[in-house]
Amino acid sequence: MPVIGVNFRTINSKREEDIGGNLKVNNTPKIKDVGLKSVGSLDKKALSIDFEYSCNYSTEDGGDPVAEINMGGDVLFMTDDPEGIVEDWEENKDLPEEIVIPTINSIMRNSLTKAIDISQSLQIPPPIRFPKAKKKSDSARYIG
Repeated sequence: MPVIGVNFRTINSKREEDIGGNLKVNNTPKIKDVGLKSVGSLDKKALSIDFEYSCNYSTEDGGDPVAEINMGGDVLFMTDDPEGIVEDWEENKDLPEEIVIPTINSIMRNSLTKAIDISQSLQIPPPIRFPKAKKKSDSARYIG
């Protein structure tokens, strides 16, 4: 069953005054809690998976963060037995792989999209590398 929504409740960011040199970026999604939520339009219950996402920028020497972007919210996930999954979570704080993988992927995709915009406002590098166009070399020409 799929992820049906990602909702953000908090977005915080900060940047130190003086940033220089090469920066390391660490993106960390974390599942905090799992509960049930009614989805009125479907007349069913879904998993409500609370999460935190942090994007920390530090210097190459591994010092204190010079910038950070933090977000929190929840992912709504439809499954056949949401009550049983919540019971398992409450007992051992673990989710099945078929739920964890799409949930983490959704958290990363949605959070990174917002973090890119925030990083531009803070005037820091984006949290992921973008592809760059390069000049073609003469040896790379195709002759067909």
